Amino acid sequence: MTSFGKLCYKTCREQAGLTQEQAIRLLGIAEVSTLSRYENGHAPVSQDMVAAMIKAYRIPALAKWHVVNANPDLVSYLRMADNPLTDGDAMLQLELAEDSLADERTLLKSILRNGKVSVDEADKKDVIVNSLRDISRLILSAANYLEQREVGGGD
Repeated sequence: MTSFGKLCYKTCREQAGLTQEQAIRLLGIAEVSTLSRYENGHAPVSQDMVAAMIKAYRIPALAKWHVVNANPDLVSYLRMADNPLTDGDAMLQLELAEDSLADERTLLKSILRNGKVSVDEADKKDVIVNSLRDISRLILSAANYLEQREVGGGD
């Protein structure tokens, strides 16, 4: 799991504009250290806690992210790119895209280093192509969300 993956719960909390102290009150957690362990990947996060985070942080997409990462075997059955429901969802999708792109960039560089895709690298190439398509769906869904946002009366 990349650094974002380990810090996804923290990123979502910060996107919601909450400090750890504010979050533990909303989540019903007794100590900041417990939330810190969740946010740093040092303690598993229960489904009930994820549900509380989704409600407190207003980021429904966190549910799908949690399922995919808690149960990697389910990844092939779920798409991360859905239409965001909240600003937090859109930001989460952009974070996921950025995180995945960093991983794929490294693999792509190694494959294309000599300008050709070897027979041994063909399977990796197909995985990267599919991943890049998933990344583009994440970015496009966030863009569509932004495009549909109403423009308020400004100064």
